[in-house]
This record gives sequence, C-alpha cells and structure tokens, in this order.
Amino acid sequence: MRKHLILATVALALAACSDNENEPADRADGQPVPVEFRASVGVTETRAVDQTWSAADAIGIFMVKAGQSFVPEQISEGAENIRYVVDVAAAGTFKPDGTTIYYPMDNSEVDFYAYSPWGSLIKEETTKHYLYVVNLATQTNQEALDLLYSNDVKGKKKTDKAITLGFKHQLCKVILTVEPGAGVSTGEMNGLKVKVNAQNTTAHFDLTAGALKDDAAKAADITLFKQTDAYIYEAILLPDAATDRTFEFDLNNGRDVPFIWNMGKALTAGSKYTYTVKLNRSGAEVSGQIGSWNAKDGGQVDAN
Repeated sequence: MRKHLILATVALALAACSDNENEPADRADGQPVPVEFRASVGVTETRAVDQTWSAADAIGIFMVKAGQSFVPEQISEGAENIRYVVDVAAAGTFKPDGTTIYYPMDNSEVDFYAYSPWGSLIKEETTKHYLYVVNLATQTNQEALDLLYSNDVKGKKKTDKAITLGFKHQLCKVILTVEPGAGVSTGEMNGLKVKVNAQNTTAHFDLTAGALKDDAAKAADITLFKQTDAYIYEAILLPDAATDRTFEFDLNNGRDVPFIWNMGKALTAGSKYTYTVKLNRSGAEVSGQIGSWNAKDGGQVDAN
C-alpha cells in the first residue's frame, strides 16, 4: 500500500538584523538560529483533507536532545509543543504563534517531533509520554479530526540548512457517494442521513511511542458528515482490525426502514476507503476502492 507523506520543509534564518543576506548560520556574533516551516503534498500545498492550508491550521513541534527519549526532561531549549501557524503572506509556510524555536547555541544535535492539528496534551503519569486526545464522536469538522504525525527528523543542528518533516495520517477516512437507484427518487434523498454503528470514538495517540491507544469503552454510532450540495458522506474513524462494520442509510421519510450495508473490511491507519452506494428499494448496490491517503477504493456495494 503506497503512502503519501505530507512534507514540512524547514529553512533556517538568522534572528538578528544584518545587511549581509549570505551570512552563515553559525554567525561569529553568536546569534541564535530560528527555524521556519513549509508544508506540501506532492507538488501542491495541501492539507490532510485534500484542501489548501487554511489560516486556522496549526502544528505542534517538539525539539529533543539527539538520540534521547522523547520525554519532558530531554526537551531542548524549552521547545515543547510549540505552536506554529500558517503564514498567509507566504503560501505553504508556517510561522511561530508567539514562541520561536531556536537551535541550541552550542551547535549540539537535536531531533524533531511534530503533529497536527495542534492542541493541549496529556503527560502520562508513569511513563511521562505525551498523549494527544482523539475524539471522533462529532464529524462536522473533518480537518480538525485528521491527525498527522512526524518523527523522522534526527540529528540536526544549527549549521543544517533545511529540515523536512514527513507527516503521516494516523487515522482512517471513509467517503461514500450515495446515488438514487431503482424505486428511489433524488427528491427522496433530501433527508438522507448516514451513520456507522458501534464504533470506538475516543483514543489517545502516544506522541512519544508513535502509537494509538484505543478506548474501547467509548463505542457509539457515528453520523457521517455530508458535503454541501452533494450526497457525499465522510467520516474519519479509528483504525480497527474488525471486519464487521455496519452502515445505515436512512431516508427519514417515515416509511422506509434504513438501508443496511456491512463494509466487511478492516480499517488500516493512513488509508482512505471510497465507495459509491446506490440505494434501491430492493437494496443498495455499493462499489468502491481502497486506496491511500493511502487510498483504499472499495468499489460498489449493496445496502439492503
């Protein structure tokens, strides 16, 4: 399964004013070297939900002493969950939202960890790991649910000219395009609601370990988000090895019981599952694909 990375390129700039634009990073006057971030997917500046970066997007960044555990006591220069936001003046770039990250003045090496969207974190009491809270109960803001994580930048110092953060999707996405079929008119679909039953809605992502910790006690039905002016329904879900996953398509007309479709596939982290669902009075035909976000196109399927 092919994976697409969201890349964040980090350029180095000097903090002090200077008339010499070509001054080296390790300046003789001992000025600190700040970090600037740039993000892209392929050749376009895009967000995790296939949209351009918006002014509200933010990433959280940690700088850790090289080769050390990603825990509070190994944080370098106080760079702990530092918020960087989109710089609307320069496409695809990020700027510090108050606090700037600087490389160590002694030119020692550091590792970088980052995630998006930025938020408050929990420190696990026993391990001191950083935990990010995931809550998928409400799907109205898909962009805010799409968790990205990067832990692939190691051994950098202030003389390095550029750094690339490779972000990966940690959750799963399902997209259903619903069409009227035999015995169902377009007008009857005006009240259509789609939900997936009995899904775990909460988890903690361990930023230190790079692993998702599911909370099985929070299983509930999830109503999919409907795109404007289209019968396209989306949900971001937790990875799940189970293959018994039921979707309900309810016309809400007071007559028909909901159409039912069993997805029959496990959900793999970083994958996008795309289906076309045709609602027939005798059942629903579903086709789709499984591909990477890492897209997973499931084809056409039936809902009865």
